[in-house]
Amino acid sequence: MSTFAAPAGPRGRRHPARRGACTGPGPADAPGPGPAGLHAEIDNPLDLIAGHQLLAEAAAPAAEQPAEGCGCGHPMCVDEGRDRTATARVFLVERHSVASAGLRSVLATAPGLVVVGSTGDPLRAVAAVHRIAPDVILLGRGASLEGDLAAVVALRGADGAPDARVLLLRRAESTAEASRMLLAGASGCFPLDLAGERIIGAVQLAAAGGSVFLPAPPPARIHAAAPARHVGELPPQQAGLTEREREVLVKLGHGLSNAEIGRELALAEATVKKHLTQAMRKIGQPDRLRAALYAHRHGLAG
Repeated sequence: MSTFAAPAGPRGRRHPARRGACTGPGPADAPGPGPAGLHAEIDNPLDLIAGHQLLAEAAAPAAEQPAEGCGCGHPMCVDEGRDRTATARVFLVERHSVASAGLRSVLATAPGLVVVGSTGDPLRAVAAVHRIAPDVILLGRGASLEGDLAAVVALRGADGAPDARVLLLRRAESTAEASRMLLAGASGCFPLDLAGERIIGAVQLAAAGGSVFLPAPPPARIHAAAPARHVGELPPQQAGLTEREREVLVKLGHGLSNAEIGRELALAEATVKKHLTQAMRKIGQPDRLRAALYAHRHGLAG
């Protein structure tokens, strides 16, 4: 099993593992935006990062499908009032023309997906997606993960397409890398060597509001010789954190922005920034990303 998705429903809800399109009422062959097998069952180390869920691989007879809608809470099923024939617009940012052509060919076979533009130059992509406003952006692999994450931030910035979902065309080598992708604003990743139907499913799921990591990243290994920056690291209970600083750090570990933390804790954004700055000073972390990873290492984020 190797697929992860973030559902719109409550975290911790278990669903029966089954495969088959979730079409709700109407004919079984009615068109719909989602791939088969999008019901989820929680069993995932990424629960510690963002409440993701594992897609089931098992098949089930068509007779097991519910007669009146699904009610599973999955983002493709939760909004019964939406247009189920709506088309998701996809933009490709891929430096290699052969890979770009292959993606176009694969996505062209999927109802409900349309490629609305592409570029081989990531520097031009920001202006292009701002003009076209796609639903999903597929970002080809660059020279480094850091460069790709910077591209994600730019693509989803005010000059790009803030509402677009970005999928990186690379593997997450660990849950720590997956966490970095989420904190940068990406909706997950997958490599180009996947089967066509799995690529289609990943794009459809991202378009529906989910997050996808294919294949599932292995948990980060803890070695006997810890990196120097972790040696002597104070645990939260010894760092002198106030209760509010600890709450802000927990929310940061869940991937929330300062504005989102403020809304959840009923604080002004400037106050959140002040508490976060004090917390990072006390735990010895120089930036938001390292503070979020600290929260995961010490069990504050779930």
